[in-house]
This record gives sequence, C-alpha cells and structure tokens, in this order.
Amino acid sequence: MGSQVAAYDFCAIIILAVIAAFYFRMSVHGTSRAHIMTALVAATIASSVFDSVRIGLAGYEAVSETVLIAVDFAFYLFVATIPFFYFMYAIASSNMWHKLPKLKTDIALIASPVAVNVAVLVAGLFVPVSFERYLIFIIFAIYILMALLFLCINIYRVDRKKFCVLLMPAVIVSAGLAAAAVQNQFDIVCFCVAVCVLMLVLINRRVEESVDLSTGMHTYKVFAEDMNINFKTGKHMELILISIINFKYAIRLLGYDEMLRMMGEVSDEIFGIMMKYHAQFMCYYNGDGKFAIELSRKNFEHAREIADEISYSISRNIKMETVDFDLAINTCLVKCPDDVSDIGSLFMLISDLDISGASESVVSAATITGTQEFSMKMEMSMIIDRALANHYFSVFYQPIYDTGSGKFRSAEALLRLRDPKYGYISPQLFIPLAEKSGAIHAIGRFVLEEVIKFIASPDFAQLGVDYIEINLSVMQCLRSDLADEVIDLARKYDVNPSKVNLEITETASGYSQSKIYTNITRLAQNGFSLALDDFGTGYSNLMRIAQLPLGIVKLDRAFVILEEKGGNHVIIKNMIKMLKNMNLKVLVEGVETVEMADSFTSMGVDEIQGFYYSKPLSKSAYIRFLQENTA
Repeated sequence: MGSQVAAYDFCAIIILAVIAAFYFRMSVHGTSRAHIMTALVAATIASSVFDSVRIGLAGYEAVSETVLIAVDFAFYLFVATIPFFYFMYAIASSNMWHKLPKLKTDIALIASPVAVNVAVLVAGLFVPVSFERYLIFIIFAIYILMALLFLCINIYRVDRKKFCVLLMPAVIVSAGLAAAAVQNQFDIVCFCVAVCVLMLVLINRRVEESVDLSTGMHTYKVFAEDMNINFKTGKHMELILISIINFKYAIRLLGYDEMLRMMGEVSDEIFGIMMKYHAQFMCYYNGDGKFAIELSRKNFEHAREIADEISYSISRNIKMETVDFDLAINTCLVKCPDDVSDIGSLFMLISDLDISGASESVVSAATITGTQEFSMKMEMSMIIDRALANHYFSVFYQPIYDTGSGKFRSAEALLRLRDPKYGYISPQLFIPLAEKSGAIHAIGRFVLEEVIKFIASPDFAQLGVDYIEINLSVMQCLRSDLADEVIDLARKYDVNPSKVNLEITETASGYSQSKIYTNITRLAQNGFSLALDDFGTGYSNLMRIAQLPLGIVKLDRAFVILEEKGGNHVIIKNMIKMLKNMNLKVLVEGVETVEMADSFTSMGVDEIQGFYYSKPLSKSAYIRFLQENTA
C-alpha cells in the first residue's frame, strides 16, 4: 500500500517538475501572479517529497523518532500553505489586489490559518498533539470557502469563463480531500493540486497564447482581458504606454525579422529598468511597436521616474549599426481612473499616441484626454448618429475650373458636419472613425442621395454644369453592393449617370482589386464616370491605373507645393503629358495662387480646383457663385 500511495506523490513531483521546466522558462516574470504560482508549485513539490519520504520511512524501525517527527513537521508545514497560495493566486490572476484596501493587513489576516497551523506544529514538538491531520482539513476547507466567496463576489459577474477556471481547482481538491479522509492519506491531495496547477497553466494562461515570443511580454489579447476586468472592478492603475510611431517605416527599412529582433531589445531595456527599481509589474506587447506596462501599487510614487528612464533608455540605447536609423517613440503616463475611466478611452488614447509626433519627454495622459478633440473622438459614434438623425450633416460644393472653356463646368461634393455641442468638426477627424465603426456606409449613402437629388433639381439644370464629383471612401469601395446602391439612387431620381463622377482614392486602389474592379467596372458600364483622387500620394501604379475604367486623374496638392518650390517642373510636366496620352483628363487640386493656376494651365491640365477660385460653398452659395460667374 505504501508504494502505491507514494506513487501519487511521485506523479505529482513529475508533473510539477515539467511545469517548472517549461512553463516558468517561457512565462513573463516580475508579476505577482508568477511569484505566487512559483510558491504554489514549490509548496506542492515539497509536500509531495516529504509525504513520500514519511511513507517510505514508516516501515523502517531503525529510523529514529526525531527524524520521523521532523519529516512530519515539514510535511504538515508545507501542505498547509497550498490552499493559502491557491487563494492568493485567485486574487492575483483576477487582478483583484485593489479589492484589498490595506494590502499588508489583509494578507496577514488571510494567512492566519497558516499561522495557527505553524503554532500547533511548534507546540507539538514539546507537547504531544494528535489533531494535525484534522487541522489540515479545516485549513483547506477555510481557504476553499474563502476562494468560493471571493470569486462569486468579484469575478462571477465580470468574467464567468475566468470564474470557472479559477473555481475548478477548488472542486478537484475538495474531491481529493474527501478521498484522503476516507483513505486516511494526503498523497491524493498533492496529486490533485499538481493536476490543478497543470490545468491552470494549460487553460487559464496558455503560454503560446499569452506570451509574445519576440519580446517575452504578454500579448494584446491578455492586455485587453486584463484591462477590461480592471476597469469593470474599479481598479486604480498607473500605466506606462510606449508607442514606436515609425514602426511600419522601420519594417520596410530593416525587414520584419530584424524589426522583431529590435523589439526584443526594447523589451530587454524595459525589463532591465523594472528590475532596477525592484518593481512588480505586468508588461504587454500589443503589436506594431506598442508596449504597455502596468505598475503595482507600491511603485506608483516612482511611476514618472520609471517612465522617464524607459523613454531615455530606448531612445539612446536601441540603435542599428548597419543602418542610420533611430526609433521615434512616444511615452505616456496614464492614471486610471483619473485620466482614463474606461477601456474605450484607453484604446483611443493608444491610437492617438500612434499618430502624434514623437516626443523626447514623457507626456501625461491628462494633456491628451482633457482636450476637446479627444472628447469628440470618444463621442463620435453618438455625434454621427445624432447628425444622421437630425440633419447636422450637409454637403458643400467646391467649384472646379475648366481650363479649356474658361468656365466652372463641375464641382466636388464635400461633406461637412456642424454639431450643436462641438460646432464644426473636420472630416479628417470624423471620417476615419466612421470608417472604423462602419457608420461610413450610412454617411456615404447620405452624400450620394443629397448630391443626386441636387442634380435632379430644376436649379441644377439651369447651371450648365457637366457633373458633380462624389468621393467614395475605402470602405464603400469594398462593399459588394456599392454599384447597386449608386445605380438604384440614379434611377430613383431619374438622373443621367453621366452627371455623376465618382472618385476613388489612390489608397483604395491598394486594397482588394477584385471587389474594387467589379464595382467600378459595373458603374462605368452603367454610364458613371470615374476619377482617381489624390494621385501621387499613395500606391502609384500606372499599370493598375491603365487597367481601371478611369476618366480623370486628380493630382494631389503635394504637386502644387512641389511646383512652388521649383526644380521639378520637367517631371511634373511630363507626368501630366503621360497621363493625357493615356486618354485621361488631368485635374490639379489645392491651387491657391494665380501663379500656380497659370503654371498648371501652361502644363496642359484640364481642370483646376482650389481656394484661388473658391472655397467649398453651401448649395445656395454655389448656385449664386455660378450665376455670378457665368459669362
């Protein structure tokens, strides 16, 4: 029986040794969760070892009583700490340390059953005690009940999946305790604990899903889960956010593998500084050069100092020897919930860090989240819904000058938004957010219908305008039913499709070619003309342009700036000539001076658009403008 019983202990030792060898080698260190898991594994291994030793020694009469007492003492000492460490792991893995208002005092109270066990064991060295085994059962029962209560109050309503994962060890160990009570042996308990630890490793935090192998930090998925729980439970946090804003450029310059290696070096710098401050922390790598560090409560007072040193260290120490290249980074210190009170605001802040200019100093999140622009971004979905419901969107028209006839024969429709709370909101602000949320489709339909209704009106017929240009966003271009929507609107208002010119951006031409080609080919076949907007700022591919049924190519204002600076006149002139030789009309936008208007006219462009002729006008102002400028 002894050998059979010891076999459970041996199995437990083997399981825990495998966990120690593989899991802890690949897991993120420096966190409370990692420290407690290490202690739990160590306590279970020690309990299994001493249990197997005491079982093995029980059959030898030559073994002294002192040795047996010492082995029993060590076994009961370690086995009583197992449920304590399990309870502490439940708190740590659910990010609930903030639920303990007075951390040191609360942990001391939680550890009191273990302290009682130690006192009993010490007393037993001097006075015979025979209830150690029953005390262990009581200690396990206390901690299992405490864990059940804690998980039900704090985790069940927040994350039921995590609740089940953390509760399962309590159920398994309870079954093991019942078996141990029947057999009068503890070996089965150690084995059950080993199985539970293995289960926590495989189910709760699988290494391959939770750790980014290039940096050794937790992944974006773990970051999102942890932050979601932290905000739901009202945890006070201090985060250090790091964004490498030239990450995508660096990949093109250095290559993907080399950039991954560099991210590993950034990670080493961060870990080195955190170790220097003896900090407890959680580090996350969210991809695309974005890092996040959650500091423990005891390091809050050094948060600014740590953030400054990390920013300085990355900027100065991460260099490429073969390429003259430096990382451009933004570092932000965030206090939650003071600066950011919900997960949506946090992710919006991370996005803002990615697009803002690099800064040598660490910025406070309050300087970003306290701005009206950030407030608008956070409310943008509501602002857009309000605008669609209450007609706060309007379409303006910017006249386009025809160099051949000397008249304004067309115009570009431009969307404007004036919100009752925030006033005028730039399309550069709300369009990208509308594309992310999907609201761009409702906005796009509004613009299409407003313009087509205007074209169908009696006022338009008297203006002598050939067509109105309508911008199509990237997301609209990727919709399979775009062509049907535009065709149906033209039929609904009995509008000749030739009066509508649809603009796709050069960026859109870099997406799914099959969907875009299908859409614009069908539109062209139904009489709509098509233009490529912002030519020269994105994926310039003349073969792609030649394959699309385009009628107009619009040169971006970047060419106007280039011409103003001089020195590239021949290049611009020959590019215009080449496009015209491809039977494409050429329009230049962003012209603001008579000199540039004359220069591009002399180079042969067909149309000119810009503030030199007119700013975007409301529909009524556009009609007056044409009436006043008709020869």
